[in-house]
Amino acid sequence: MDIDPEKRDGLLEAAALAGNQDVAGIELRPVSAATWSLLARLGNSFVTGQQDGDYTFAVYSFVYLHSKPISEIRRRIATIEDLRSDIYEFMDGQDVANVFAFTPWITSQMEQVSATITQSASALAPAGPDGPKA
Repeated sequence: MDIDPEKRDGLLEAAALAGNQDVAGIELRPVSAATWSLLARLGNSFVTGQQDGDYTFAVYSFVYLHSKPISEIRRRIATIEDLRSDIYEFMDGQDVANVFAFTPWITSQMEQVSATITQSASALAPAGPDGPKA
């Protein structure tokens, strides 16, 4: 799936310039390869595309991984189950209503990741009449 080139350029620019953002009193940094990988290993529905999981856990795992320093996450986890425990502990101290405050930020991050992936795929595709359109 490709994105309209103009929209993709805007998303790539936003991804490059956005930096950290404060949402519901929590400072969140942009998605990285490390957090993307951890989200996939957690089965996060925003990354996997499967909508049958725990929506609140999906939101707060996304928030947790983007609010804690990577060095702290790396130090704290030995297994994905350890990470899940840390996320549930984090969730226990959060307001359930904030789930909806984080959704626009997560959606924005996912759009930016998608733009980055499609731009990278377009750059790797062969040029010529059978290559992708810019």
